[in-house]
Amino acid sequence: MKAFAYIALSLVGMGFFIPKGVAQYSFEDTIPLHEVIITAKSTFDEVGAGAVVQRIDTLVLMDRITGTMGELLAENTPVFIKTHGRGALATASMRGTGASHTAVLWNNIPINSPLTGQVDFSLIPVYLIDEMSLYFGSSSLQNSNGALGGSIAIENRPDWEKGTHLKFMQGFASFGTYSSFGQVNWSDGKWSARNRLFYESSENNFLYYYNDPRNQESSGYHKLKGASYKKMGTLNELFYRVNEQDVAGTQVWVQSSDRFIPPLVGNSIYFHKENQTDKTIRLLAFYKHYGERFSYELQSAYLDDRLSYYLINQANSLAQANSLADASNRSQSSINQWNSVWRFEKNWRINFDAEFRTDWVHSIDYETTMGYSHRQNQISAIVSVHKMLGDRWSFSSLLKYQWIQGQTLQPVPSLSAEYLLNKKNQIKLKGNISRNYHYPSLNDLYYLPGGNPGLTDEKGRTLEFSVHHQSGWGNFQWSQSVSSYYSIINDWIQWIPSDYGYWEPHNLKKVHSRGVEYYTALEYMHSDFAGKLKVQYAFTPTTNQSDPMTEGDQSKGQQLIYIPKHSGGMMVFLSYRGWELTTMTHYLGERQTATTNDSQIYPEPSYWLTNLSLGSHWQLKKIKVGVKGKVENLWNAAYSNLKNRPMPLRNYSLLLKFEF
Repeated sequence: MKAFAYIALSLVGMGFFIPKGVAQYSFEDTIPLHEVIITAKSTFDEVGAGAVVQRIDTLVLMDRITGTMGELLAENTPVFIKTHGRGALATASMRGTGASHTAVLWNNIPINSPLTGQVDFSLIPVYLIDEMSLYFGSSSLQNSNGALGGSIAIENRPDWEKGTHLKFMQGFASFGTYSSFGQVNWSDGKWSARNRLFYESSENNFLYYYNDPRNQESSGYHKLKGASYKKMGTLNELFYRVNEQDVAGTQVWVQSSDRFIPPLVGNSIYFHKENQTDKTIRLLAFYKHYGERFSYELQSAYLDDRLSYYLINQANSLAQANSLADASNRSQSSINQWNSVWRFEKNWRINFDAEFRTDWVHSIDYETTMGYSHRQNQISAIVSVHKMLGDRWSFSSLLKYQWIQGQTLQPVPSLSAEYLLNKKNQIKLKGNISRNYHYPSLNDLYYLPGGNPGLTDEKGRTLEFSVHHQSGWGNFQWSQSVSSYYSIINDWIQWIPSDYGYWEPHNLKKVHSRGVEYYTALEYMHSDFAGKLKVQYAFTPTTNQSDPMTEGDQSKGQQLIYIPKHSGGMMVFLSYRGWELTTMTHYLGERQTATTNDSQIYPEPSYWLTNLSLGSHWQLKKIKVGVKGKVENLWNAAYSNLKNRPMPLRNYSLLLKFEF
């Protein structure tokens, strides 16, 4: 068995000598943390040496329990969330990469759209998330394909507490916003069932301030119109404990949304009506075996996403209203996974994972009668080897192969190491070198008009180094980390205007992404009092190094549009005898909005946002009652995340909670 481990490690290392390929990983730290932030981890979640992983703690999840995943990530992580407005489309950029370069996994099942490669984070409610982890850069190679920036994993865990438990929350917020959340848990120790439901609606008619630098007369306060939305969904889970080592279960996530999209600020159109509806069904069945030396997990999932979109504009009162778009998209995915872990003597661990996936998509614009249908098959296999040498060194290597429509992609290898510099203060040094690939989305390849079947995959090479520290004294605990990275991405896919009046994707850009990420957290707990201070900062210079793609393109050497160079945040949490006070401050730096140096095109300015919440709970016989009030945008900042897509000024919310 030892010989097999050495052979596997050698084969992974050989991946670096095959043209085009790389990755990274680290053993999980086992320093005990206070219960308020500790998260349980299963065998299959173990990372390798050198991995940079941020786990979202319980405080953050509870503070944003009625919000969206996009809002949580924007406030509490280095991930840049590009949002088109309150309740509107929100996509993610990790380490300066594109929206399709961030993979999102639900219980290890990738849920990115096969059409666009993206995820709308405004449609994922925090209420349905038990745990969340961010895998930066090469750390994502173990759990996802093509995630050049990283991956975000959300998990649901069974609740084995015996008995029946009911939970209900009712929210009231500014702009005619109402939200309801319900949950029923039941378990007898052998079976565990849980049902979560939510409903939210909003008029979304908030007041905003618009500053037009070219025409001050049009600047001033305005009220947003035509932006109402409603969302509803349910997550049903059933778990069965077969024995002490085996667990089986099913999970069903059904959701729908209906959103109206307002026109861009400054638009002079007389009449505008734009609407998007999304309907999602996600089904998952699994079987897990946890053994002392061998563990495995078998999962099967079915995903069904439907999107309908229409746009009607009328230029003036005398003109005829024109339907500019009436489109419908549907994607269906069948995903089967095998994940396994072997543990050997002398701290050897080998992981073997395989995934078989089939996507069916259909896209049609009824206005132009243009569209396409396509079926795509994918197979991926990963072997990773992890070895600890003594009690200070650990090494990991990984090799991934992927086959798409019978085409074999270049292997993806990774090598990483980790060294425990100081045992007392748990100071660790981590390093990694890796290579990764991102295959074009189906819209990139086949969208009509404009898809380009001749596209090649985007290729990334990454070098990472980080320092991590974790220690405690008395009632204090302190952790911090500094991570640096340098990535070169070739054949970046860019949509540009064609000679035929529509846009086409091409492998044109060469992008350099490099940066530094810093995180620190200080906790104190004594008797009835608990407190936590968390600070983070990201420096993300991401520049285009390719020659001009179109006339007037002056972006070479410039920061990519809508990628902030600076971002950061701070959270303060105080708890005393059932009362909890939380304040979060978020900073987003200036963003470029065009590829030209035209002085008449202004960048989006930087802004600071502060949110403040205060809540408490009481035990009334068999009922636990809680209340929390929240003020968002405390200092009434006028800001927008995207150009001409304003965000609300100061606003308020109230949440009532009941547990039986």
